[in-house]
Amino acid sequence: MATYFDINGQKVQYLASDPSPVTVGQVWYNSTSNTAKVRGYAATGTFSAGASLSNTHKASGASGTSATSALVFGNVAPGPTSRLTESYDGTSWTAVNPSVQDMDYANGFGTQTSAVAAGDGCPTGANSSSLWDGTCWTNSNPTTTYSYARVGLGTGTTLGALYGGTPTGGSQARVENWNGTSWTAGTAMGSGSSNMNAAGVVPNAALIFGGNSPVTGVTQLWNGSSWATVNSLNNNRGDGAGSGVSTNALYAGGGPGNNTNTETWDGTCWSANPGVLSTARSGIPNTMASATNSSTLVAGGSGPPGGNAVEEWTGPGATTQTITVT
Repeated sequence: MATYFDINGQKVQYLASDPSPVTVGQVWYNSTSNTAKVRGYAATGTFSAGASLSNTHKASGASGTSATSALVFGNVAPGPTSRLTESYDGTSWTAVNPSVQDMDYANGFGTQTSAVAAGDGCPTGANSSSLWDGTCWTNSNPTTTYSYARVGLGTGTTLGALYGGTPTGGSQARVENWNGTSWTAGTAMGSGSSNMNAAGVVPNAALIFGGNSPVTGVTQLWNGSSWATVNSLNNNRGDGAGSGVSTNALYAGGGPGNNTNTETWDGTCWSANPGVLSTARSGIPNTMASATNSSTLVAGGSGPPGGNAVEEWTGPGATTQTITVT
């Protein structure tokens, strides 16, 4: 690793801490960490290993805003394990208070401290919903239909929506809107599936894509008043991890089977990304849709050791790198 003396004599800033703001091409020496650094640019996104979950989480829900702030809840099997909830601070996962009802095949949306979970694979709870306040879960008003394996989109407990799923009767294209108190039927999508994925914000810019029953790569865009079918995924699949906004999104993993495929959305088309998951998996807790395409998590899922494996995504863009001398 470079020391100040390796680069002494060049026009390099000598600083006690990394500069802020910093521009692409800037070079400096951090005297506290004894490292030389440069601000570069990564043309493609990459995954790196994150701290493993304490428990297995598959076909469950997640919420959060970045790779350092997330909540994962539920599990595929009914019973106590389907009520498990874990919180992530960017370094480690902490088991927090479990839900008050089963959340197998549940989904939701929100942040690490303010989230909504809805649906359950057991018929008796398939229209249930719960609210997370950062400390505890409480029961809330039920959804308008019995359904599970849906995908959610929202940034807290005051506004959100659920899409698709496996209903007990009714259409997989169904949309339900949450206003902070109750659920109401929204404008149905052009087509639907179970275990779809999402990116964007409600109520005016939602991107819904993929699905595994039926298997599809269809991508649909909501503009606040109507749905439009846009360019499909390159690989038809569902049950993966989605995040981002309607003009800049990420989709990783999914099935049938388990895979490492990663695609990015630029507002018009999906493109394969060279940076793929290290662990092939599907059944990934959905959704970190409120996170950005520059910083998000893929946590849990199926395909050993996918059940508690975590990978952190750093999207394309400016990045600080350490200079080494060989």
